Amino acid sequence: MLLMANIDNITCDQVPYLIEELMELGAKNVHVIPAFTKKGRPEYIFLIDSEDETLDSLAEFMAMETGTLGVRLLKTEHYPFDYELRKLCLSFRDENDLPLWEGEINIKIVIGKEQKPLSARAEYEELKELASRVREAGLKLSMYEIKELIEERALKGIKDFTINFNDCGPGLDSESLFPVSKKLCCKDKTKTFLGN
Repeated sequence: MLLMANIDNITCDQVPYLIEELMELGAKNVHVIPAFTKKGRPEYIFLIDSEDETLDSLAEFMAMETGTLGVRLLKTEHYPFDYELRKLCLSFRDENDLPLWEGEINIKIVIGKEQKPLSARAEYEELKELASRVREAGLKLSMYEIKELIEERALKGIKDFTINFNDCGPGLDSESLFPVSKKLCCKDKTKTFLGN
């Protein structure tokens, strides 16, 4: 089920609090869209993904916190995908192939209905921590760059099998990250299937 509430009497500072509290009360997900309503008034449209058993508490919370006179109930269907969680060993190396930083990160591989991989995604919290550690090691890479590099390598490895995740040695890939020849090396350490 999806609860929808149009709220035009709160400030942007209240939105993160409402999202966090809704998640604590059992919302599966919360999206907030800024919008305009009659007479050009700003509002927020809350879309709250909920199970049947949490509908009442989520709706009452919105009424208590925002003063809304009601919420809309939208019946929706979810089209789920299975996914695998792969733990990759990463090694950032210098031009002499010496490791500057080594560690692990989980990659979520989304599986299609014909059991074919569709996409690869690194999780935000792990990327944030990895970006911090990589910067501490002296590499000037943004979180976005690290995310793109890791996900691109993971996709190559699962879609056309041109990357060998079983070897983290110097011969894996001579493709450099930057003109300074920093290289990223990946190894598939574990594979866990998780149903959605």
